[in-house]
Amino acid sequence: MDKRIFWLALGSFAIGTEGFMIGGLLPILAAALHVSTAIAGQLVTAFSLVYAVSSPLLTTATGRMERRKLLFGSLLLLAVGNVACGFASSYGLMLAGRIVAALGAGLFSPGAVAVASTLASPEKRGRAVSTVIAGQTVSLILGVPFGTWVALTFDWRATFWIVGGVTLLAALAIRLLFPQVAPAGAVGMRERLSYLKRPELLASLLTTLAWATGIFALFTYVSELFSGYGAGGRTISVVLCLCGIACFIGVRTGGLAADRIGPNRAIPLALTLLTAALALLSALNGFAGHPGILAAAIAALALYGFSGYMFNPAQQHRLIGLSGPSSGIVLSLQASVIYVGSALGASAGGAVVRFADVGGIGYFAGAMTAFALVVFAASLRMERRMKQPAAVARRSPAKTS
Repeated sequence: MDKRIFWLALGSFAIGTEGFMIGGLLPILAAALHVSTAIAGQLVTAFSLVYAVSSPLLTTATGRMERRKLLFGSLLLLAVGNVACGFASSYGLMLAGRIVAALGAGLFSPGAVAVASTLASPEKRGRAVSTVIAGQTVSLILGVPFGTWVALTFDWRATFWIVGGVTLLAALAIRLLFPQVAPAGAVGMRERLSYLKRPELLASLLTTLAWATGIFALFTYVSELFSGYGAGGRTISVVLCLCGIACFIGVRTGGLAADRIGPNRAIPLALTLLTAALALLSALNGFAGHPGILAAAIAALALYGFSGYMFNPAQQHRLIGLSGPSSGIVLSLQASVIYVGSALGASAGGAVVRFADVGGIGYFAGAMTAFALVVFAASLRMERRMKQPAAVARRSPAKTS
């Protein structure tokens, strides 16, 4: 595989770290910016919402732009946004930096996947694309806990500057080492949105939305939740690392399960385990301070990471089967829906923290993933109804012959 693809993975790693690290920094940022943790959590909402809305719009608008120039410019935007966050002296400036970073991230991600598939030989395209996507998964294992450790050991500003530096390194490598890559053309917004008219696809994407709302509602406020269990800052960075490892195992398991038992069985299994883990995280909060409760909460969070990230590859597998040749467009919609769910989760989770208690956030998140299970069942019913006429049509010639 072309080694230059790892620079694309480094860009994805920076995006994942930028997007997820707020969960570990939330109490520190809230204190530094003189806002509540619920208000600080809306920095995740802003990043995710801007990413979700801008990514398809910018991808369409820049469809005829040379790819190397596009990737370089998008990573520069991401670097500028992170550096601005590092210098922010107020919540408003921090919010502006996050918005700039989200614009760069939303433009880079689909372009990086397209360039990776172009650079790789046909028999290695799958590996190339998965390597780029794996950058964001690895950020959960390394980037997020490392960012939390840096903030606790040095200063929270250094975390954003380091991410900005990593992003700039990836940008320069792409500019200097990559060939010019011609654009493949753009798919218009009308064509993208037309797939939402298919009931089985719409229900599947709503399943993703409910799942993403649930997992990000908890992850955004995971530091505050574990502070209630008595975990200190450095313990939380270790907890986040363990959660990231569980997420990585979950991603691998989700792909294997989709191949072995099929996505229609893997998805409900993942959602059921996830709902149980989320409910358990809130239930254990009532026993905070008792011996062994912190260890039990860490185990529940590991199950949350495993089952939460087991869902996504299985869901992507299912969407590819439902959409056929149009899978690229549908998967881009899936990516946008995930970030919409991240925005909704951070926003709704903030409301739970502000008006109720952080200990109840697992119940809210669990209710959302349970709802995802219900919507999935409806989607499965629609899929079966869709297949019935096709099956009848295939049998009809045999009867008449």
